Amino acid sequence: MTGWEDDAMGWPLSLCGFALFFLNDYNDWRWGYRALRFCFPSGGLLLTAGTLLDLRWEQSLARGWFRAVVLLLGVMFLALLVYTLFFALPAAASYARPGEKRRACTTGVYALCRHPGVLWFAGVYGCLWLAAGLPLWEAALLCGVNVGLVLFEDRCVFPALLEGYEAYQAATPFLLPGRRRGRSCRKKS
Repeated sequence: MTGWEDDAMGWPLSLCGFALFFLNDYNDWRWGYRALRFCFPSGGLLLTAGTLLDLRWEQSLARGWFRAVVLLLGVMFLALLVYTLFFALPAAASYARPGEKRRACTTGVYALCRHPGVLWFAGVYGCLWLAAGLPLWEAALLCGVNVGLVLFEDRCVFPALLEGYEAYQAATPFLLPGRRRGRSCRKKS
């Protein structure tokens, strides 16, 4: 089965995880309640749990050594995603102090494009579809919701909270890096 009728039941948890990501960003933008700091990590746990519930290894398209290669690629995308969200940014300022103004990060992976995590997320979910049997519609749905989240961040949240974000928007592509962005990514300042 390839449609909504299959037995995938974790996707509502994953969508609840994204609802918490949106709430986290809205709180950061408008309210600044420290009590809502739990939204981001809780959203991550719900997204992870929902995704794991819907893996159907026996239905995966990749088999044997090809599956191993795709899973390794997925692990690399996951490592890039974790690095981008927690190590390329000052994590404490980004996630622990809602509503606080901070400088926009414009170097490293953030010189490639303004939301490189979306690319890594899509890579993870593409690999899970191919090698672990995650339904394609679910991978596409979660990638689409993720794009919606970063659109909200890019249009509302980050311009209000990140100093220098407007100049960063003008100089750096939204999602897809251009040919010359790799050199900018390697620059340290």
